[in-house]
Amino acid sequence: MSLRSRRSSLPVRALLAVGVVSLAAAGCASQGVTAGQAAAAGVTSPPTVAATSGSDSPSAASSSSSASPASPADSSSSVDQPASDSSSSASVPGKLYKLTDTVTEGGFTLKINSITMPWNPPAGSQFTPAPTRSWLMMDFSVTNVSGGQLMFDTIGAFDLRDNANATHLTSVVPGDTLPAGKLFQDHEVKPGETARGEVVFDLPQSGAPFRLIFSGNMWHASQNPPSISLSK
Repeated sequence: MSLRSRRSSLPVRALLAVGVVSLAAAGCASQGVTAGQAAAAGVTSPPTVAATSGSDSPSAASSSSSASPASPADSSSSVDQPASDSSSSASVPGKLYKLTDTVTEGGFTLKINSITMPWNPPAGSQFTPAPTRSWLMMDFSVTNVSGGQLMFDTIGAFDLRDNANATHLTSVVPGDTLPAGKLFQDHEVKPGETARGEVVFDLPQSGAPFRLIFSGNMWHASQNPPSISLSK
């Protein structure tokens, strides 16, 4: 090829090159890439670019996955702590009565007819008090003064405390050794009706003096039920 023909073809090639670069730049711009970035990377065709908006955005995924879970201290700080029991009869005792008094509480009146300590079961009984323990037998009468029929439950009605303020409820095994017809059977008591019977408590020999907290029907008792001294 002659020198003149070469020179005449250079402007045409230059124009073609400029056109190709312009088309590539336009394609890159439509994809969010500048012409300078495409030239620096040597890209000659429009690259595939990930979407930068919507919930599938890498930045959105990164921010959601980088959230750290609440620490145990944070989660426990919102848990309510149990309130202390300030209404127990130990901290706020009710009125103290003598052994011979008649006491009213929880829809019932209580009259202690007698107490026997130590109380020994009948001869031949297979159950006897354990060493350092004594049985206390209490003969009592209760009268329903509520005006409606109420259940009298000895475990719910009687809470015997020793000199260390430890609780002692009526004991089933010693109670089973009582003579026939003497053991108080829990039952519904009619208005104005009086029921009588015996119960037995298993107590430490060194626990005197004792007192009996009387609640009557526990669902109708006050927060500070009365106590009866069992000392004669």
